[in-house]
Amino acid sequence: MAASRIAGIFAEGFARGASDVHLAAGQRPFLRLDGEMTPLSEDSLTQKELQDFLAHILTEAEQERLRQEKSLDLSLALEERHCRAHVYGMSGSWAIAVRLLPREIPALSSLGVPPALFSLLRAQDGLILVGGRTGAGKSTTLAAFIEEMNKSRAAHIITLEDPVEYAFVPKRCFISQRTLGRDFPSFPVGLRDALREDPDVILIGEMRERETVRIALQAAESGCLVLATLHTRDAAEAVLRIEGMFAGEEQQMRHQFALVLRAIFSQRLLPQSGGGRVLAAEALVAAPAVRNLIRTGRVAQLRGAILSGGAQGMQTMAQSVEGLLRAGKITREAAEAALADGDAFGEGR
Repeated sequence: MAASRIAGIFAEGFARGASDVHLAAGQRPFLRLDGEMTPLSEDSLTQKELQDFLAHILTEAEQERLRQEKSLDLSLALEERHCRAHVYGMSGSWAIAVRLLPREIPALSSLGVPPALFSLLRAQDGLILVGGRTGAGKSTTLAAFIEEMNKSRAAHIITLEDPVEYAFVPKRCFISQRTLGRDFPSFPVGLRDALREDPDVILIGEMRERETVRIALQAAESGCLVLATLHTRDAAEAVLRIEGMFAGEEQQMRHQFALVLRAIFSQRLLPQSGGGRVLAAEALVAAPAVRNLIRTGRVAQLRGAILSGGAQGMQTMAQSVEGLLRAGKITREAAEAALADGDAFGEGR
């Protein structure tokens, strides 16, 4: 009964286009629909229902790790769909948050990515960062980048993820997908190993600590294209975040970062007119003027460089949002809410 009920919850989540499913003992199941938390029924899940479900999806080793560490990240297949899950302790029992990934990796063109970034995916080296808050779709954008390269260039792509989210089918590329904890013990170790595996492209699920960033910059400088995510709002914050990891070495880091950077793509998902969500994004391309600003620590001037860099494929978040509004993809209310924290309508005109 428990298995069929929870299976029904996920089936409804997929059918309604939910991005996430939340389950906890003693609470009603919730879906996140178009960014809003929505209860599914009046009946709460019992502790036994949730424990039976976890026993079904977790290996014995994963169950032991969960008991020891009180939380666990994993990939799983539900309803023949790939999902990312986080299990965590709550009120003496367990809860689980499951991200429902699209059945197919979306085409890069369908995401509204500026055309300038397409050509950067052919680069032989350098660093491309995807920024955004939790739930902004960063993993999906990275997956679309990888799939575009998979179709358009011959390369060896290595992904280092926590956990693996999208399963790629090799086309023109040989793709090695590796999971933290199962295939490598830490991102710094995984990166060092990857550099010995004849890579052309390395994807890093998230650059969280100094040593990961240091090795990623070295890889980007030594003939490998590196893609990674950061939990940052915009390009300036991404630069400052990386700079802040290197106290006492800021000048050296700025020079190296400016040398290897290709682009920073900072995104958010907005409620779409008629349902669903649509991507809005700031795009910074590492043109010579941008590299010089980063090298000399003039991060506050990056916004002006983006405003004047339209011919090179750059755009501010406000310009992206205005474009969506003009195209009828979002309402004015959604546009104003998206820009409430700093950007303004009409900039750069």
